[in-house]
Amino acid sequence: MSTVELLVPGMTCRHCVRKVTAALRDVAGVALVQADVRTTTVVLHGDAAVAEVLAALDGAGFPGTVIPPASKDSETVRDASAP
Repeated sequence: MSTVELLVPGMTCRHCVRKVTAALRDVAGVALVQADVRTTTVVLHGDAAVAEVLAALDGAGFPGTVIPPASKDSETVRDASAP
């Protein structure tokens, strides 16, 4: 199972969240949808094709974009005193 994070700037209220969530749950391969209206992001868990996910968002009137995963190198914090 994979995870995809999406930015959906038009998702600005609880009604929007319900509409986006319903549209994404209908996509084959989507196992779980977690939408956050405060950050206008959606996290999808499952094996859905990204193109189908984006098409479902467009069809619901909420175009979105994929947020690329953070690089592991950028997440690593190094101790300045380490050699």
